[in-house]
Amino acid sequence: MDFIQIGEFRLYHQTNELIKGEHSITLDPRLLSLLTFLIDNPNRIIGRDELQDAIWQGSIVTDNAINKLVANLRKAFCDDPKSPQYIQTVPKQGYRFIAPIVVSAEDNAPSLEQSAAQKRLPGRYILLGFVLFVGLLGSLIWQHGGAPMAQYGENRALSRVSGGKLFPVVLSEQAHVAFLNVTAAQGRRLWVADYGSAGSALPQPIKAPDYHLQKLLGSQGDHLVFKGYYKEQCGWFKARLDMAGQQLSPPIEALYNCDLVYHDSIYVAGSDVIYALAHERRFEHKNDLYALSFSSQITKLPTNLEPSWRLAYLDAHPNTTQLLLTAHTNDGNSRVLSYEPETAQQVLQLSRTGLMHGAIWDHDHKGIVFSSSSPRTQMYHQAFTESEPTLLSSLSDKICCNIARHSNGVDYIFTTYDKDIELQWLETGFVLDNSNGLDRSPRLAHTNPGVYFISDRSGSSQVYYQRPQAQARPLPRLPEHVRLRGMVLSPDDELLLINHDNHAMWLIPTNEAQQGNNLFFDGYIYQQSWLSNSLFALSVKQNEQKRVQIYNRQMQLVAQLPEGWMTAHTDPTTPQYVYLTDKDHVLYRFPFASILNGLEQAEGEKVGQLEAFSNLELENGKVYLMTKEWHELVRYTLSDEGLQLLSRQDIGAYMGFDVRDGQVIYGRKAAFRSDVYSTVAR
Repeated sequence: MDFIQIGEFRLYHQTNELIKGEHSITLDPRLLSLLTFLIDNPNRIIGRDELQDAIWQGSIVTDNAINKLVANLRKAFCDDPKSPQYIQTVPKQGYRFIAPIVVSAEDNAPSLEQSAAQKRLPGRYILLGFVLFVGLLGSLIWQHGGAPMAQYGENRALSRVSGGKLFPVVLSEQAHVAFLNVTAAQGRRLWVADYGSAGSALPQPIKAPDYHLQKLLGSQGDHLVFKGYYKEQCGWFKARLDMAGQQLSPPIEALYNCDLVYHDSIYVAGSDVIYALAHERRFEHKNDLYALSFSSQITKLPTNLEPSWRLAYLDAHPNTTQLLLTAHTNDGNSRVLSYEPETAQQVLQLSRTGLMHGAIWDHDHKGIVFSSSSPRTQMYHQAFTESEPTLLSSLSDKICCNIARHSNGVDYIFTTYDKDIELQWLETGFVLDNSNGLDRSPRLAHTNPGVYFISDRSGSSQVYYQRPQAQARPLPRLPEHVRLRGMVLSPDDELLLINHDNHAMWLIPTNEAQQGNNLFFDGYIYQQSWLSNSLFALSVKQNEQKRVQIYNRQMQLVAQLPEGWMTAHTDPTTPQYVYLTDKDHVLYRFPFASILNGLEQAEGEKVGQLEAFSNLELENGKVYLMTKEWHELVRYTLSDEGLQLLSRQDIGAYMGFDVRDGQVIYGRKAAFRSDVYSTVAR
């Protein structure tokens, strides 16, 4: 077998393997493209622009994408960037491939005598062998759908505009893809990109007068189907997309009904039906399957799932009436089922450990395409007849849950996003060990200097702790599927209360390598706070009611406050009081014992009116809150006269903040990237 000797490694092109002794790694298509390009250009400085043209073939990518690809190749070679043996970084210029390269072959080549004998084979045997080979190849191609398997690895960006990209819909007749682009200044706007061009055409915005679009579902000819508002009425709409005039026309059909809470939906053009996963407002967790039509019909379809499973995604394929349903468990497992709407027959197609996001039918209706839970930067194809998935795309940015089939019958269109969130001090503090891994939700330690925070730097959400003048270190590792929404630290620094996906709470010891206790809610947790070393409060929405519930360290419910109270907090300097807010954001003060003995008989006092907030902290007679809409840090002082405004500052800290001894730390967005991509199959 031919190979290329690269330093101490051998590269086998037949298998795409890089081997050194016991160490072996199979290179994905993009890593192989980079390595091949470096081999063809040894000992020469190669700039980023040249790498972008060679590897991404004109598609615009970020410097972070190039850095990550080079870093992954270095990792494959076990190469130290500080003392490189393979890839050398030339500051401000690029990279140089410095490893010795030798093209060679295995020692099992035939002898000269054997070669001469083979050359004297009669021509008829050669012809017979060729005929048999062609027949076998034709049989294999026929069995696999009439075409050889496409090779993936390349991607092309379709949306070179700023903003967050959502819900791509392929408009096959116009060779365009429609998507929603979200910016702070303009909200959600409709855009279209030309996927039929070579990549030079820029996407164009579409005027949508009187519309507020929430989600794109599909298309029918030159009509777009979507959910949103038209003239302030909520519903589902079908409207003509005028590509020449770049405008969305008034709806030709509409279903004005938004009584349910919808989590995923798809439009099937052949039957003119919308299928949706939704639930009644009093059930925050369990989704049901519904069929909607523009004739004002909404029908719940029967499904059969165990109580621990919830429906997360659905898809439809134009060549079949079957739906594709993806179900998750809270502990990170996935199932994919086919579902026949007419008969309610559902068939389990595959099960997988780990959460699959945005799963859709593949082009041949013989498997699925999905993005992985960890890392969220990869997209896979899983055939129902295979045990292992095939990698379709790997990027530096996270692949979101919106995937669509390309009209060419081979490629897939998907959206990405990536946020750089870093921790910052309001005033100068110790140097923070930030990364580009979404560092957020900081919590300052009480007993020793240091900060706990959530980060995705390892590829999945984990909790880290940093002391001054030290690097951040991970705490006991959490499962890779977790979606950490926030956390609070007990006053004695022994326990972290962590919100998982707003449906579960984990109580994690900070000094033990164990997971700790967890508590699941068939509801929505929107606030959490420690009241003492032994009690914490959760604000939970369940059955359309919002209540404050009090738990102990064993995660046992010990009290529930009367309806109408929204959050509970304490000030460490005045532990004899508890502070409550109501639905109008009015702050009250009660004796601490009253939350256990009953508020009805307690004598509380009104402190003052607050603004709507996303986070609230109290310390040393001051209230710190993050406004819900404008991400401003507002500070009040508590006095006998009520609340006195001290300051207001825009810090964009929508990713959490904390305060200790008057020092504020917060998570702030440093950068944001989002694009619509298409795979480029070869």
